[in-house]
Amino acid sequence: MNHFHPRTILGLVLFSSLAIMAAGAAEPPRMLFLQDAGHDATAPSGTRSGYAILRREDGSFCFYNPYAPSADPLRLPDAQGAIHTLLPALPESLAKSKTLIDSGILNNAQTLLAADGTVRSITVKSERLNKADAARIGLPMYLDVWYQQGTAAAVSAPMRTWRGYNGSQMEYQRLASGRLLVPHGSFLPHAKAVPPSGRHETVIEYSDDGGANWQLSASRLTTPCYEGFNGSNEGACEPCLEELRDGSIWMLMRTQAGCLYESVSKDSGTTWSAAAPTRFRTSTGPANLLRHRDGRLVLTWNNCELPPKHAGVGVYGGRDALHIAISADDGRTWQGFREIYLDHRRNDNPSASGDRGTAYPLAAFTADGRIVVLAGQGKGGRNPILVDPDWITATTAESDFRDGLAQWTVYQHIGPAKRWWRARRTGCELIETPGEKDTRCLHVRHVAASDETNAPSEPDTAVWNFPNGWRGELTARIRLPEGSQGAVFSLNDRFFDPSNTLGEDAAVFQARVTADNVKPDTWHILSMRWDLSSGQCEYRLDEKLISALPLRSRTLNGVSYLRIRSAATKPDPHGIIIRRVQAKITDPNAPAVTSEEVAAWQREYVETIVPRWRDK
Repeated sequence: MNHFHPRTILGLVLFSSLAIMAAGAAEPPRMLFLQDAGHDATAPSGTRSGYAILRREDGSFCFYNPYAPSADPLRLPDAQGAIHTLLPALPESLAKSKTLIDSGILNNAQTLLAADGTVRSITVKSERLNKADAARIGLPMYLDVWYQQGTAAAVSAPMRTWRGYNGSQMEYQRLASGRLLVPHGSFLPHAKAVPPSGRHETVIEYSDDGGANWQLSASRLTTPCYEGFNGSNEGACEPCLEELRDGSIWMLMRTQAGCLYESVSKDSGTTWSAAAPTRFRTSTGPANLLRHRDGRLVLTWNNCELPPKHAGVGVYGGRDALHIAISADDGRTWQGFREIYLDHRRNDNPSASGDRGTAYPLAAFTADGRIVVLAGQGKGGRNPILVDPDWITATTAESDFRDGLAQWTVYQHIGPAKRWWRARRTGCELIETPGEKDTRCLHVRHVAASDETNAPSEPDTAVWNFPNGWRGELTARIRLPEGSQGAVFSLNDRFFDPSNTLGEDAAVFQARVTADNVKPDTWHILSMRWDLSSGQCEYRLDEKLISALPLRSRTLNGVSYLRIRSAATKPDPHGIIIRRVQAKITDPNAPAVTSEEVAAWQREYVETIVPRWRDK
């Protein structure tokens, strides 16, 4: 296949090889690059991509190009031009079968392979409706679910298993019992994207005879949505699932309620529990669950808060970062909450039309245990990301800007909003370090308004992710220039857009740096040492205790974000200078929580955060 030439994608690097991630031998994530292979309206990115996974019966995966299936290993370049080989490749018995290749059954982002050599594929196909039928049926079209299976010797004709509107098929599996399970969203006829539950429900198809006959679970799952949401209140849709060690099945659903919702089946998918909130905050993207070869569960999702509307008009957001977490005890406790895909387009103006972002993850693992996550939307945005599992559980991270702003999000929204579009500009800038040659540091200011660029007067904000910690310490080498109005350092449990002041208001802990507690034009070491078991955080400057910071917002997971914002209420060119930041985590586990604790946490969200949606 043809790839982008490495020299044309150097600016798209996820994490530069120069990034200092103090994580021992663990390697930071690497994005691999694909060339778009044409338009595909049913694909999350809107385009075909030359990457697919074949899930084998033992839970392992093979990797191949779905538009040129071959027994040759899939080799893809990273941003530096290094070639990475994803193994194992497609089995030779399948790759050399003209019957299979010509049938197109392998032209799918994910397929299943049974031990007997049977390949199974679930796809979504559009069925157009004329205006009269669309009005009568109450759907703009049908997006039907189709099943096909075959072997190297023969392939069956495709069979429609469900007729309706399935906007995106995220995942399907063959359970240990042999049952085929296909969960998906269902656009409800004549429904509108409004509260109390939007216009989708999640339904579950299953087959116990190898796909010959299909049944629909009696459980139809819905989730709440609320007025003022900066997006379309679609409801419960785009689910993912994984079988747990006790035989139950755990399913997570995309919602517009500020968190992923879950449902559990204890009878192999025949019936499901009522949808309930989870500990995982999210904007409005789907998640992915993966059982790693070592038995751990891996979750990939957008641990982001959706930004508010602007002047009552919707604004794109909430998908600038994709996150990963891992659990060694089947989902009771979690580690990580780390960014694996920070959108390389995040500081640019959004596309005038179409989708963008880091969402719609699909995860697998290679023969050597590395995790591969295919994710992203929009032109050039959907690519595989290689992740070292040891990096997810690392307990230290550092940034000294040798890799520029690759680890940071610093954009500002500017100008009016229209049809989910609003311009962006880069806020903070890198400057030469005062008193040091050949090094750079971050300058966080409050720039004056600009009539030329239609840019308002707004404080700079810089956002940085580090390994999640229930207990840990964040340190920063800082310098406050003479005349500065100071800065606010916030610790958060999720990604907030830099322009979204909810990132300060909903901070877990918050410290202020002012001329009252630091000497101007002098380097200082700021420390925030937190322990969520006690609900306190020690704020120190040069080891001197400034204050014991109280818990501002309750979290079930821990702290994984630093947010630095200018405290100036008027233009302040002096700002604050940051030479280096470092996180050291002493307790990396997001502890086990009860369903009652999660429900109470979600009620707090609905009572305190949701009303702010309507205020914008």
